Amino acid sequence: MMRTALARWAGPSLCGLLIAAGCAAQPAPTAPTTPIATTPAATTTDCAPADGAEFLCGVTNVEQLVSIDGTRWAVGSSAAGGSAKLAPLYFLNLDTRQATALDPASVKPAEDKAAYPGCPGPADFANLQSLGIDYEKVNGRDVLTVISHGGGFTIQLFEMSFTGSVPGLTWIGCVVPPDAHFWPDAAATLPDGGMLVTSLFDPLDPGFAAALEAGKPYGRLAEWHATSGWKDVYPGTFSGPNGVILSADYQILYVANWGGKRVTRIDRRTGETTNVDLGMLVDNLAWNQDHTKILAGGQTDSIPQGFACTAKPDVNCDIKFALYELDPMTLANKSLLGPTVLGVMGSGTGALQDGNTLWVTSYRSDRIARIPYPS
Repeated sequence: MMRTALARWAGPSLCGLLIAAGCAAQPAPTAPTTPIATTPAATTTDCAPADGAEFLCGVTNVEQLVSIDGTRWAVGSSAAGGSAKLAPLYFLNLDTRQATALDPASVKPAEDKAAYPGCPGPADFANLQSLGIDYEKVNGRDVLTVISHGGGFTIQLFEMSFTGSVPGLTWIGCVVPPDAHFWPDAAATLPDGGMLVTSLFDPLDPGFAAALEAGKPYGRLAEWHATSGWKDVYPGTFSGPNGVILSADYQILYVANWGGKRVTRIDRRTGETTNVDLGMLVDNLAWNQDHTKILAGGQTDSIPQGFACTAKPDVNCDIKFALYELDPMTLANKSLLGPTVLGVMGSGTGALQDGNTLWVTSYRSDRIARIPYPS
């Protein structure tokens, strides 16, 4: 396992979709199955602070970061795209500001067939091509849910442990998407082990890019439970559904509309729906630390501009992005960052709060950024 140290502080899934712009019906690209190595920065000198941000370099396409309750750990995905080597996942120590790539050989299998029936078997843990991830306490277990695009589309489930120098993962099962028209992007896990999963687009639809650009109803949100399987929910409500989160009582649902450039709030008890337009391709959603605000991130350049960049092997894309803070009740919002590119890091997707700072993620970069959390 390779570690990458963060430079000291010095001042104030999109990924798979974009790659698929010219090859939607083809299998996902194959990631390396050799031991994970640290990815070098684009140059030997460009990891210095820039544009009010400091950087953790040597990580690849960390599309999402989620914190683990009761610990000082966060877990990051590593989405397919570009020429840099992927990791299965990253463990970020929020105290040392170091990232450690998951060693695939360290994953222990202990399948729970009752909790996750119908799973065809364990994934290739060296080729997860992880996109959306989520953490939830499920029946007393610390469960990590991982959207995997490696070797086919699956949702992989792991139980986490915290007895070693980095978190340990035990594979406990998987869930297969409902059908071939479903492109799993992000997940919100329920405390009974069920989940809500977004499908940004139909991978069998040759016109998916135009459908997303139109901003009209497109894509799906589906709910899964072990006893009842899959069911589409709120059909026709979303436009390119991407990030998804739930309130602390699991009754209020928030969905990022990537194509529709808005956030949708739904009361699961009544079906009452409200929306707020953010004027960007809304990607990831996350709660701040005290659960009083929602952090929303996304790209402010156009979908064709994103396609143009991600079709290249470039390690970093210079797509501008922004961050917003939303009131979960009213959806009133304020800008936290952008539109901007931080140094060479563009294609921002969202943020994770740690005290008075924000970790900023990207679907195509060899780094993540750390900026002050604006008061």
